[in-house]
Amino acid sequence: MRRILLFLFLMNLFIINSYSAEVFNLTVQLGETVKVRSTETLGYGGASRCEITDETVVSSVKVDPYYTYNEEWYITALKPGTATVTYYADKYVKNTYIVTVVELTAISIPSSYVMSMGDKYTFTPTFTHPNATTTLSWTSSNTSVATIDSKGELTTTGIGTTTITCTAHNGVSAQCKVTVNPVLVSSITLNKTEAEMVVGENLNLTATIAPDNATDKSVTWSSTNEAVAVVDENGLVTAVGSGTCQIKATANDGSGKTASCLVTVEKNNKLTVTDMTQCSGGQGVLNVLLSDEETIMGFQFDLQLPTGVTVAEKDGKLLAALTGNAVNTHSIASSKISDGLYRFIVTPQGSRAISNANGDGMTINIDVADDVPTGTYDMTIKDIEMTVKHTGNVFEDIHPKDSKATLTVTEAVMGDVNGDGRVSVTDVISMNSYILEEEPAQFIRKVADMNGDGKVTITDMVQVIDIILGR
Repeated sequence: MRRILLFLFLMNLFIINSYSAEVFNLTVQLGETVKVRSTETLGYGGASRCEITDETVVSSVKVDPYYTYNEEWYITALKPGTATVTYYADKYVKNTYIVTVVELTAISIPSSYVMSMGDKYTFTPTFTHPNATTTLSWTSSNTSVATIDSKGELTTTGIGTTTITCTAHNGVSAQCKVTVNPVLVSSITLNKTEAEMVVGENLNLTATIAPDNATDKSVTWSSTNEAVAVVDENGLVTAVGSGTCQIKATANDGSGKTASCLVTVEKNNKLTVTDMTQCSGGQGVLNVLLSDEETIMGFQFDLQLPTGVTVAEKDGKLLAALTGNAVNTHSIASSKISDGLYRFIVTPQGSRAISNANGDGMTINIDVADDVPTGTYDMTIKDIEMTVKHTGNVFEDIHPKDSKATLTVTEAVMGDVNGDGRVSVTDVISMNSYILEEEPAQFIRKVADMNGDGKVTITDMVQVIDIILGR
């Protein structure tokens, strides 16, 4: 029996020493009830009783929840002050809480706060007592401007103002007026800052807005001179008259940010060249067409040709001719400036202007050397100048844009004497003209000599006819 009693005593002593007594400091808001978790350190079953030095300051009750091993105790703050609450597991083991009850009389948050659309902000309220704690609730008077969660995190939802209210458990509250402003445009960049146009031409301008999160990225387009160019709501510019103007994009968000493109408009007087196809060793015709809307007295330009391609000559003169009504009113002067570069000047015979019927212009005979590889090449007329006559014998010098055409060089085909890529009756007629010494404009002698005897005769022409007939 003595051994049994000794064993039980030692076991009880072991259990007692397994749980250490502790002292806790606790601050509680007036009217709050808090759970005392540390009673669980008193061992199996927790505290069985408690003592309170001032029961007018706090009270404490225990709850024995279903399916729990440790009893739970709660402390309720009754009035401001300090009291000591001691929890006992038995007469040897205890936990002590020094409880300070404070009364929350005020909450402090910013009275106003300004945000930008897309921002977030978390409130950090302070209380009248630095150690005070409480359960807070948050509300927004206008959730279309901002919402707030239970942790005080504010999220913007729209532009405007809202009142955020923070309320403690005892009804004490504080408010903050929140203003949400748009993210303003900081800069506008256009895809072009300068542009040259001719009357009737269109140009698409696009505006890139910074920052990417700008609330309103829309712009208003305008022209400083609508007699020169107009612009629609999408940035499509249309040239309507000669001169210069600024096409401007203005941010609609009130930031005052703008961007401009300087537009220079020339009248729709221009020279264009047409694409042509010719075989190696052949001669073709380059067409230069005049489009004019005014009285054109004359014009000049330089023709840039690729290596191995030249302007044909006869008797030391470049082969070029006027077309349309210009044949009767104007004449051509021309010269070779350097390899691949030729200059042509068209001047009036007397005081007559070129007809303003579009399509007048000139032709230039082009030779393609035998060693020019097949492929495509650029031919450009540049440094164009036109003389326009106004009322009162006032002359204006205008400078239309350069014009470019594509030369496609193909393999020479026997019988294709005009170099158009096929053998047809036109080639037969050209051979007949050549035999009669009428000098056709387009004639490739090497493919006309069908029998290779070094001459172009009726025999060669018959062979071309046979090719056409499939003999």
